[in-house]
Amino acid sequence: MVKLRQTALSNRLVTLIGAALAAGSLTFAVLATFISSLNYPGGQALAMLHTMESAPGVKVHIDSFAAMTGVSRFGQVRDDWVYDKTEDLQPGQFGNYSHLITSQPELHNTNDFSVIGIQLGYAGFWTSPPKLVIQSLLSGQLPFAVHQEPLIWILRKNQWQLDRYI
Repeated sequence: MVKLRQTALSNRLVTLIGAALAAGSLTFAVLATFISSLNYPGGQALAMLHTMESAPGVKVHIDSFAAMTGVSRFGQVRDDWVYDKTEDLQPGQFGNYSHLITSQPELHNTNDFSVIGIQLGYAGFWTSPPKLVIQSLLSGQLPFAVHQEPLIWILRKNQWQLDRYI
C-alpha cells in the first residue's frame, strides 16, 4: 500500500515536471520567435514605405544594412517603382532618388531629404538580476525586456513632389 502511494506520487511528480518543462519550452519558443522578428528592420521599413507612399515613379535607394536586414525581392511589390541597392555611393550621389532607406541618416543631413519614418529593431535583451526575478514577478512585471532602438530611417526628397510635375 505504501509502495503504491509512492508510485502514484512519483507519477504525479514526473507529470508535473514534464508539464513545467513543456510550458517553459513553449514560453522560450514564443519569446525567441518574437525577438527574431525584430531582426528585420530593413524589410519592415520597406513595408512601411509602401504604406506611406502610393504614388508611381518612386525611386528608392536601399543601403547595405537595410538590404542585409530584410529588404529582399519579395518585399519589392511595386512594378512602377525602382528599387536600387547600389553600394558605396557618396553623399552627393543621391539626387536621382526620391526616397532612401538607410541606416545612416546623418549622411543625408542636408536640405535635400527629410525623415518621414523610423524603424526600430532589436538592440539587446535585458534581464533582472536573479535576486529580483521573484520580486518582479510578484509585482506583476516581467523579469526581462527586449530593447529596441532606431536602426533604419526612411527619407523622402524634399523636392520630389515638385520634380514629378515639372
